[in-house]
Parts: sequence; structure tokens; C-alpha cells
Amino acid sequence: MSTSTDLQVRRGPRAGIVVRVLLALVVVAFLVWFTTSPASLPTSDTAISASTPTATRVYVGVFTPGADFDRDLHLSGVKVHTTANTEVTVTPLLCVGGTIGVTTEPDRFCPELVNPEGRTLGEGDAIVLEVSSDLAAIAVVDRVRLGFRDGLQWGTLEAGSGAIVRVLGR
Repeated sequence: MSTSTDLQVRRGPRAGIVVRVLLALVVVAFLVWFTTSPASLPTSDTAISASTPTATRVYVGVFTPGADFDRDLHLSGVKVHTTANTEVTVTPLLCVGGTIGVTTEPDRFCPELVNPEGRTLGEGDAIVLEVSSDLAAIAVVDRVRLGFRDGLQWGTLEAGSGAIVRVLGR
């Protein structure tokens, strides 16, 4: 009788494969969590008040990163939710190299006012809402939500302040 083991198939330990698969899943889960969990953005509970006559645009600065803001956000978009008693147009804009409180003349405070999509928001810039209506109205604007990428992280988070805009009849 032969006792040779040359023809035997040896099986590796299955536990090693299971451990490697579990470890890979943990690493992937951590990477997904890390890339989709950026630090929150500064917010305020104080609403900014503004008023303007009908058919006159008012510009309201709702998010201005402070001097301690050391991030550059690559914006993919700005979401705005508005509740109003009549039709009101609210357009988010990026003020590059300036800040706006409330004004009907943004050129005095903001050298460049552009669509924020695809732009970078950093220190010295601001998110501004352009609000207008052809009818008398009251508009309550919630905080903006910024869609952005910050290094390897990306997300959509609330930022800044809300606003209450009164459009006054003439």
C-alpha cells in the first residue's frame, strides 16, 4: 500500500480569506464615510431682514466665511428654499472678492458676482441671494445648502443665515 501524499490537494484555511474580505469591507466603509462626511459649515439662527420696492432687485449676503475659515469649497451648486405669499424670484450668486450685507447696488461691494456652480468659495468671498418680485410679497428664505467638494470630501450642507425679504408695493 502506498502512503504517498503527492497527489493530495491541500486546502488553505478559509478563515484567512474571510478575515481579508471583512478587512477590505471595513476599509471601503471607512473611505465612503470619510469622503461623505465633511466638517459642518458655519450657520446662524439670526435671519437677515431686507426690503425693496417691486421690480427692484435686492441682494442679500447670507454666507460670508470669516477670517478663520481655512477651507476652499469647490461648489457644485447652491440650493435655496423659499416660502412666499406670491411669486418671488430668488437666485443664488457668488460674490468673488467681496461681501454684501443688503443692497440694491451690488457693484459697490462686490467686484465679481457670478453663478456659483463650478466656482471656488474661500475666505473673502460670499454667497448672495438676488431677490425680486413684480408684486408686493413677503419671502422667507431658509439657510442655503451648499453642494461642494473640500479636498477628498464632498457633501451638501447648510450654511450661513436665512433671510426675510419684504417686497413693497409702490
